[in-house]
Amino acid sequence: MLPLKQIDETLPKSGKIIDLGCGEGIIANYLAREQKRLVIGVDLNKSRLPKSSKQNLQFIYGDIIEFQLKNASGVILSDVLHHLVFPDQKTLLTRIASCFKKGGILIIKEIDTKELVRSKLSRFWDFILYPKDEIYYWNSKKLRNLLASLGFKVKIIRPCRFFPGSTTLFICKK
Repeated sequence: MLPLKQIDETLPKSGKIIDLGCGEGIIANYLAREQKRLVIGVDLNKSRLPKSSKQNLQFIYGDIIEFQLKNASGVILSDVLHHLVFPDQKTLLTRIASCFKKGGILIIKEIDTKELVRSKLSRFWDFILYPKDEIYYWNSKKLRNLLASLGFKVKIIRPCRFFPGSTTLFICKK
C-alpha cells in the first residue's frame, strides 16, 4: 500500500525532506533511517502526530498550505492532496515548485480517477476514515499537466498493482 522503498530511493539521501500531511508519521519515520536527512512531518491533526526521539526527525503541528518550505530538498504529499479544494491544491503545488532549487523532488501519492475501480475504492475508504471531508481527485493527465506547467518533469509509476486503492506515484523533479 505504501511504496516506501520507491519513495526512499527517489528522494535525496541528504538535506531537508518535508512530509506534508504526515498523519502518524509512517513515511517520515522510514525516511529518517537515512542519517544525513532532516525529516520533518507536518500535520493539522495534533492527536495523530507522533513523538520522535531521533535527532533527524521532527513532527510539527501546522497547516500544510502555510508551512515554510525554505531549503527543502524533497517534499512528500501522500494521500493528502485530495483533501484540499482544487484552488488550495494549486496554491500548495505552486508554493512547493517555487521553493525548490534545481534538483528538488516532489513525490505525490494520489488517486487517479482514470483508474475507476481504485478511485471508487479509495473514495469508500476516505468516506469511512473522513466522513465529513469533501474529496477532490485528479486524473493523472490533468495533474501531470499542472505539475509540468509549474516547471516539474513528471514521471508516473504504479508500484503496487494489487492493492485496491491509491497506488499512483507522481515523481516530480525540478
